[in-house]
Amino acid sequence: MKAKRKSDRKSRAVVPPNDQIPASQIRKVQIVSLEERLQAARQYPVYGCWVTEDWQEAGITSTVVAREISDSEYLVGVYLVDLYCLGVKDSLVRVVNSERALLRLMETYQGGQSEPCSVELAHEIIYGAIEFAEKYGFSPTPDFKLHGLLLDPPDAHPRTNQVEFGKDGKPLYVSGPYDDEQTIYRIMKTLERTAGVGNFDYIIPLGS
Repeated sequence: MKAKRKSDRKSRAVVPPNDQIPASQIRKVQIVSLEERLQAARQYPVYGCWVTEDWQEAGITSTVVAREISDSEYLVGVYLVDLYCLGVKDSLVRVVNSERALLRLMETYQGGQSEPCSVELAHEIIYGAIEFAEKYGFSPTPDFKLHGLLLDPPDAHPRTNQVEFGKDGKPLYVSGPYDDEQTIYRIMKTLERTAGVGNFDYIIPLGS
């Protein structure tokens, strides 16, 4: 037993305390949270923006805005925008480490139906849809409070005022695949209160 304790002491003695390790041998790891990335997002240049093909006719689009953090790293925001009624229904932000990963992300959320657009148009779609929806009592997804930091401010880019919000001059609510009866009822009641009966259209499943 005495011999074993002596051996243990020798093995421990070969590892120097931290204050004796040369600085050149210490690997410093900086962990940056997604929130910290977003707080600083506007300092990175916009790498590109994309919308879903035929978004005007569909009235809904996944709008992607990517900022270039470095040569091989991108901060990417994906915003599901309902131009007809509800504004920004969902959003997410990811950090990807290659153009290929960026393309995979777009494939996932735009279904391979992407087309590039200007940074001005991307911001007009997102902010214009939010403003239209708010007139009828609908707020963007709560995540947008954080995820919206990736975007430029609402007044940073001129608007064409040629993007149509609503359909034929009034809200059109099209229920989504995840809208249950309670959600549909709440949205319909909100529209009755804010737009008025007969001043909006809707497409919902029979029996809802």
